[in-house]
Amino acid sequence: MTATAVSKPSTSIAKTAPFAVAGFALAIVIVVAGNVDLPKGESGGASDALSTAILCLALTAVLFGLIVPRVRRVDGTTLGLGIVSVVSLAAFWSGVTPVLAAATFAVAARGNTLGGKAKAGRLLGAGAALLAVAWTLATSHLF
Repeated sequence: MTATAVSKPSTSIAKTAPFAVAGFALAIVIVVAGNVDLPKGESGGASDALSTAILCLALTAVLFGLIVPRVRRVDGTTLGLGIVSVVSLAAFWSGVTPVLAAATFAVAARGNTLGGKAKAGRLLGAGAALLAVAWTLATSHLF
């Protein structure tokens, strides 16, 4: 009887860090744009921005510290994260959409070749992040 070694997939921090930074940076754009220069009586402000930014930072840490490094099925996970990115648009103001989209791209980057599921997941994630940022900036009071 022979034993087969199963190696854990590894993702170097250097490979996923740019995705994490980009996703978190876009989340901060959403959080800041949605919470500054608000008309009197509208909800939001510095305390809401800070608590939402902390939520995005925690999500980034969990995704890139625990989830992304342990992914075994790149195609299915990429598609799943892409779908969750789209669903998160229901709370686009929270900033989590670009963080999820960045995780989608980080997982896809682990694959040698991407199947149709992974390509669809990346497209969903990118579209959701773009829509969340564009909608927030378009409806913000910054311009």
